[in-house]
Amino acid sequence: MINVDNWTSCEEFLNNTSFNASSLLDIDWQIFFFWNWMKEESYHMRFSVPTPSLLARFRQELDADIKPPVNWSEADLFMESSIDFSALLVKAGHSGLYRLISSMAFEYKDIPSPIFAFKVVEPGYLGILNCKFRLCYALAPVDKMPHYDHLEEAAKTLNFWGEYNRTFVYIKPNPLPPPKDDFQDDDDDQQVEIMGKMQFL
Repeated sequence: MINVDNWTSCEEFLNNTSFNASSLLDIDWQIFFFWNWMKEESYHMRFSVPTPSLLARFRQELDADIKPPVNWSEADLFMESSIDFSALLVKAGHSGLYRLISSMAFEYKDIPSPIFAFKVVEPGYLGILNCKFRLCYALAPVDKMPHYDHLEEAAKTLNFWGEYNRTFVYIKPNPLPPPKDDFQDDDDDQQVEIMGKMQFL
């Protein structure tokens, strides 16, 4: 059984930080480090401001199905990735905390909408943390990737602690995923599916 209680929480991750969503815009981000028990490969992400038509589609098609209800006026970013995964990011209270409304919700009913923490640290690295499973990702602009010899050092600037850490350059052998009973509710399998699709967030 994997116990993540002593891994860095979202509250700890965002402590003494202030997040500016505009700092993510118009940049091709690439994952260079993971803290994740799932098998992952590096991929790219790009963030934009959701257009009125995109936001209207999410609201009109999903509003009745998503629980708890979404405050669509708090939609802040739209995320797209090179693995054909996209999501609307809705503010979830604290600066840097977002509820992720996956585009997969257009195909699957009752899909979870997990909470993620986002922060940017000097010299411009992005950290993304799944608040429930405490799976963390370190990203950098593709044209400013840390040198191969300094990937772990760069990842440490996010001040995240967890096990199963690895870089996108070298993937260590993975332990088997924890059985379903290791998680706490019926939505967890779908959240893990989302995380797998994001093989990140």
